[in-house]
Amino acid sequence: MRNIVSKLFRIIKRIIAYILYYTGITEYLIKTKLSNKIVIITYHRVLPYKKRNLSFSHQAIMVDPANFDMHLSIVTKLFTIEDTKGIADILNNNAKISEPKCIITFDDGWSDNYEYAFPLLQKYHCPALIFVPVNYISSTSTFWQERLGFLIWKSTEINTVDSRITLKKYGMDKLDEKNKQSSIMNYVRSLKSLSYREIDTIMSDFSQMISLDEVSSVDKHMSWEELVELNSNNIQIGSHACSHKILTQLDSKEIYEELKQSKTIIEDKLRIKVKDIAYPNGNYNKEIGEIAKKTGYELGFGTTFGHVDSSVDKYNLKRININDDIADSKPMFLATILGIF
Repeated sequence: MRNIVSKLFRIIKRIIAYILYYTGITEYLIKTKLSNKIVIITYHRVLPYKKRNLSFSHQAIMVDPANFDMHLSIVTKLFTIEDTKGIADILNNNAKISEPKCIITFDDGWSDNYEYAFPLLQKYHCPALIFVPVNYISSTSTFWQERLGFLIWKSTEINTVDSRITLKKYGMDKLDEKNKQSSIMNYVRSLKSLSYREIDTIMSDFSQMISLDEVSSVDKHMSWEELVELNSNNIQIGSHACSHKILTQLDSKEIYEELKQSKTIIEDKLRIKVKDIAYPNGNYNKEIGEIAKKTGYELGFGTTFGHVDSSVDKYNLKRININDDIADSKPMFLATILGIF
């Protein structure tokens, strides 16, 4: 019954979005409701549908290149695309915003940002900002979610006594083969509230059977060389800390080191000044904002949904996360940007 209601709700939302779009109401609302706002759009991964069976990232952070192309065609028409210097000037001077403005941001520094998103940004002459976790750049390592998902999947494939015991221990021994990958990713996603010590224990159990050096071929991050090229082509690089650990779970000293070291490393590697930080998972509090300010950042980006104006806390800027499930068409994309749903 719940699935039926959920599907019906999605259909109703889609119908509303299409009515608003084709009657011209959506574009009118963009020009009026957002005339004095900055819309900060968040992407994570730009990965084709045909390659997703190789990835252990959740669908909630995925956008197909064709959809990303469509998004850019819209925002470059309806918004003035800004870089963060322009936004910082507005926020620092409490300046009036007279037209809809937009910033395109990416979290995590995935390699597909370079392979698929970068050419499309160039196609539309669109600036963007990519936040990178420095420990993973030019590395064979990846986030614990993708790594654990891969380890569990590999454990189901080897079918040994140890693998069967470990899978049963974590309730992963009776996976439907047809939905195995999505079931694994949903399980891994459910672990995000655990402490890093608890996650390390689970990771250790599975890594005893599978080499930790292994990672799915598409779940990799960019290299420093690629970031140099991006930075030379209108793509700003910001910090996403070092380890990608949730900052609210760390003490003050650890937070300071995450923010300070990541900034220093990016500046040394790319010969640029880093002024922007996106907090891993969006977790934020006033202490983190104070440390960000103390370590030399001018803007801090969270994940709370909303639009930005000159009255906001510039160390916890609201953003709008985009994925294929909510933005696979022009009407749905614009309805999401407006916050209709």
